[in-house]
Amino acid sequence: MNRLSCAFLCVVLFAAGCRQPSDVELVSEENTTNLEAYPVVLSDTNFVAISVDSTGVLPDDQMRFNGSFVINAVTWDAGDVLKSIAYSRVFVADSTVRVLNRLVGFQGSDIGTVSLNSNLMLKIAHRISLSSIFNRDTAIVRGVQYLADLTGSYQPDHLYTWVVTNRLVPVLTVALETPEHLSVISPRGGTTHLRSRNLPIQWTGGKGKMSIIMSVYDPVRKRTRPLLDLRVRTNNGRAVIPSKLLTQLPSGTTFVLTFVLANKKESEILQPVPGKILAQAAFVYNSYIELR
Repeated sequence: MNRLSCAFLCVVLFAAGCRQPSDVELVSEENTTNLEAYPVVLSDTNFVAISVDSTGVLPDDQMRFNGSFVINAVTWDAGDVLKSIAYSRVFVADSTVRVLNRLVGFQGSDIGTVSLNSNLMLKIAHRISLSSIFNRDTAIVRGVQYLADLTGSYQPDHLYTWVVTNRLVPVLTVALETPEHLSVISPRGGTTHLRSRNLPIQWTGGKGKMSIIMSVYDPVRKRTRPLLDLRVRTNNGRAVIPSKLLTQLPSGTTFVLTFVLANKKESEILQPVPGKILAQAAFVYNSYIELR
């Protein structure tokens, strides 16, 4: 069995609910896809992750960091509906939260005040959704998180700096530059693509690392479930998802391609809470397509 066939088999197994223990590389015979594909496997399926289409952060990354400093410009493109927002979110975990003896998330620590480019962020309640457990819209409040609405003021290719102040003393500074503006040319939202044909992908935008998360979309519950992490080898604005992979996916199903153009860094901190944090500045573009 060649390497490409092995990759497709892993995708099928994962879609069926099996866990793939090792990373899988997708390589075409001509090596022209410009993509490396890895199945998205959540190490703890009880954990309630924030949707990838709004964060651009994979579920396991949400689990393995003690905190995150995120600034995102997000677009949802369904063809007939186009919505865009921009925001910053700061969350530092305090302790685990369990419901029915299952890990569902983390309590948000009150770390004092947080400012972004000298503007104070709002401290609000941290809500954990329990819909996946009880099959209805249910949430619990555990601790706090920090938010800032940047819709209308977000700037690409710009330096943003978070400052955490505790008892009038700055205890942590995190700085990161946003990437250039991301524009997705293909596939546009609302389009239908035949699984028997290669799916060409095209975008513009640099000064960041590009990846594409492929998720199944449930139109009834309006939720996504990530399947594949498609990492772009070279950010040259072009890639191809081969038909041999697409034919392994179910026909008549809506998928979301989440384009993430991001700058990221990981840091070990001692204040305000010791642990490892993730900082991310990203453009996130979601294109909803149907495969037939």
